[in-house]
Parts: sequence; structure tokens; C-alpha cells
Amino acid sequence: NPGLISDNLLPTLYTATVGYFIAVGLTFTAACIGVMLHRLRGPIYSTGIVLNAIPVIAAAPLLALWLGTGGRTQIVIAALSTQFPLLVGAMQGLASVDERQRELLHVLNASRWQLFWYLRMPNALPYVFAGLKVAAPLAVLGAITSEWAGADRGIGAMMLYALFSYDIEKVWLAVLLCCALAGAAYGLLALLERYVITWERSRS
Repeated sequence: NPGLISDNLLPTLYTATVGYFIAVGLTFTAACIGVMLHRLRGPIYSTGIVLNAIPVIAAAPLLALWLGTGGRTQIVIAALSTQFPLLVGAMQGLASVDERQRELLHVLNASRWQLFWYLRMPNALPYVFAGLKVAAPLAVLGAITSEWAGADRGIGAMMLYALFSYDIEKVWLAVLLCCALAGAAYGLLALLERYVITWERSRS
């Protein structure tokens, strides 16, 4: 039933994508602040750990009570599910600077912005992409979990309705759609990494 698949796949894809990109923007900004202002690095890490420690299955109904069962709650849960790998990858990458390269740019009178753009960013990209690839399937799982809190459509809603009606074939369909969507997200980012980090490929 292609109509059943498209009706439930597209809402989950939208929720996961929007939540993922919101998490990317917020965590990368937080990582940049933590690297530039060392006093804030610990609190930013601690906040990420606390948010990651909250069980999504428990947070979903609470957020649904506060924000309603609409798209906002689902996007927030998808973002919360993905933030920690993104934060760790960005923080580790931006902090991994070769001291000799940093001293060279300092001797060349590079500004703080030039140091960030020409040294920290290229060094951070492998770590950032590692976090992006780990977080992409988590965004899909977060979106599906959020749909259990009261969504009308989506892979998670279809899975829940199928479980309650003992429709085993539809349950397996939802599982396969979830796996396909998560695998496609990971593969897309792995492909993008090959074209962005060209120096790593030529070195290997």
C-alpha cells in the first residue's frame, strides 16, 4: 500500500529533519562558545549530559502535556535525541588543535576569527561528521518515539496502531521503514563527508 507508506513516512521524515537541523545549529553554537570561553566548557558539557540522561520515552508524554501533541513537541524530542553526539563531536573537534600550527598562525598575526576558520574548523570536521553520522539515526528514532505521545500520522503512530490491533505485518513494515530511513540518513551524511573532507581521502 504505497499510500499508507507515504502518508506515514513523510511526517516522520519532516520531524526528524527539522529536529536534527535545530540540534545541529544549537549544539555547534554551544560548542563554539565552550571552546572560546573555557569557563563555560564544563557547564555546557554538563547540560548536554543531563539532557542526554533523560529517557525519551518518559520525556515525550511530559512535553506533550506542556507543549501539546502537535509538531512542536515531536521536533523538540527529535532534537533532544540527537544533541549529545553532535555536542561531543563539535567540542572535541574544535578543541583538537595542533599547537605548532596554532603558534604559526599566532606568529603570522592571525586574528581570532582567522584562527577559528583556518585551523579549528578544518581540524574539527572529521569529529563533527562523526557526530553527525551517529546523530542522524537517533533523530529518526526520536521522531518515532515522539509520535507515540499522540501523533495521528507517522511511522511511530502506524507502529503503535498496528501493535494495538495485532497487525504483525504492519508492525514489521514500520520497523523496516524505520531502518531504511535511519540507514539512508547515515549513508547520505557519509557520502557528504567524502566530498567535504577531501584531504583525509587523499592522505589515505
